[in-house]
Amino acid sequence: MSQTRRAKSCVSVSAAARSVQAGAALAEVEAPPSTLQEQLGNLSYSAQYDRLFQQRSELDTKKPVPKPSKEAQQEEDGAKKVLLSDVYATAKSPLFGRKWNGQDYGYTIFMLVVHGLCLLAPFTFSWPMVGLFFGTYFITGCLGITLSFHRQLSHRSFTTPKWLEYALAYCGVLAVQGEPIEWVSSHRYHHLHTDTPLDPHSPYEGFWWSHMGWLLDNGATLERVGSRGNTGDLDSQPFYKFIQRTYAWHVVAMFAALYAFGGLPALVWGGALRAVWVYHITWFVNSASHCWGYQTYNTGDLSRNNWWVAVLAFGEGWHNNHHAFEFSARHGMEWWQFDVTWQIIAALKAVGLADNVKLPSEKQKARLAFPSAS
Repeated sequence: MSQTRRAKSCVSVSAAARSVQAGAALAEVEAPPSTLQEQLGNLSYSAQYDRLFQQRSELDTKKPVPKPSKEAQQEEDGAKKVLLSDVYATAKSPLFGRKWNGQDYGYTIFMLVVHGLCLLAPFTFSWPMVGLFFGTYFITGCLGITLSFHRQLSHRSFTTPKWLEYALAYCGVLAVQGEPIEWVSSHRYHHLHTDTPLDPHSPYEGFWWSHMGWLLDNGATLERVGSRGNTGDLDSQPFYKFIQRTYAWHVVAMFAALYAFGGLPALVWGGALRAVWVYHITWFVNSASHCWGYQTYNTGDLSRNNWWVAVLAFGEGWHNNHHAFEFSARHGMEWWQFDVTWQIIAALKAVGLADNVKLPSEKQKARLAFPSAS
């Protein structure tokens, strides 16, 4: 009799345990996601955006959100296909009909002025000015933005002696794209949130937005990348803090020096025309290289390898490669993917001026490669 009771008791306990386990599993399936980030899976970009910015009090820009569903985005009401791409965009922040702040007006006026000065290029043409244009294009675009701001400071893909690091970073200051801390912080957020509503410049909001529209909406940009808590490595260095405090004066001094050197022609060709040229090439990495081209690696975002952007941007157009291995000093992974910036890094390493040069292993590349590309 006692054995029968024990047997029944064991059966009862076992059944109860199974019931508890089943209930826990059911609760796990039916329980709603606990955080806002967890609620965003399998939604379109537009739906993610609406959910995120309707619940601003819960927004944490330091935590990544799931990549939006391209298929769901394609089915969104009002979504428009970016020309010659598979990206469907829904505008979220109109250029007009929204509240502009002082920085929006200031930046727009500056852009109109420098673009307007470019119209004087035919009237100030000379071959020395063409040489000045290409020289300053290389110094600010290649040495300053792609080599320093992007590969060294943002991604720490190699190191140099501090005197050289600071000299290269100053070349980036002369590109007039912002001081190093601001530039690096925004770019690191771009990689944390690529092509989600927390990305400052995803083409899911339209080609214009990803190219330069985001720069004219300071309020929207600050909501996504306003926290500068991701640049402690630069904040700790007095040089970068000094540039941050005095940035505008360096820009004024550059334009003044150009005018003193060669008058209006130098101001136009080495200043405005060069700055605008480097602007649009940099912006094409954000826009064109997320719309047009091909993907070798499964990054889950819209990044593409785009050959003509790579030519203009000193290797930055091998953008899918970069998003697959953002730590890599080399973006052109194949021998035929010409990467000027990588060639410079390799040369610096050869003469002992670059160290800790990071590259992906063949195993890492094979792990992320699409089957047809492996």
